[in-house]
Amino acid sequence: MAVTKGKKLVSVSEDLLDAAAKVSREEGVSMGKLVEILLEQALKINKLKYRSDEMADFFDVLQTNRVLGGLFVPTDVLDFMLDKCQVNSSQLQNLWLESGRWTGKYLTEKFDDPLTAFGRFLKLTRWDLNEVDVKHVGNIAKIQCVSTVMSLESTAMLAKFVEGALAGIGYKMTSTDSLKGMLIMTFKR
Repeated sequence: MAVTKGKKLVSVSEDLLDAAAKVSREEGVSMGKLVEILLEQALKINKLKYRSDEMADFFDVLQTNRVLGGLFVPTDVLDFMLDKCQVNSSQLQNLWLESGRWTGKYLTEKFDDPLTAFGRFLKLTRWDLNEVDVKHVGNIAKIQCVSTVMSLESTAMLAKFVEGALAGIGYKMTSTDSLKGMLIMTFKR
């Protein structure tokens, strides 16, 4: 004999229910099943120490990275390439700068607040960063990145990427302070 657990009713706005009904039809699942799936996913995200209201933002950033041709590269592989391979440093820095510009332009087109989106982008796509802080007040933006594992070369390439991204968003760098694993940059619009 199967024992069923009780069910509870929850109040939800009519607009939200209408939008959810459309999604349930598109996905071919009942409204109850859709709500159950979404709640399960929200609880899973919460166990990972993220807020459930960040789920769509995270997916949006990962999708943006994919669209821009980004991929995840192990830190050791990147450090090896930067340290051991014979590469022209100025050419490589220019590639990082241009990649950043593309990212900034894309974020400007896709998001209402591209600076905040860029902060999320760095946090989600750069696992080698322990801290990312993006602040903007008026026409001034400040970006701080800290890593305990980044080499000096990786830090320099990240600086070029950030410079390019902020240029793509419409900012010009006014100051930069870069050490192994630490980057502090200020920009003005």
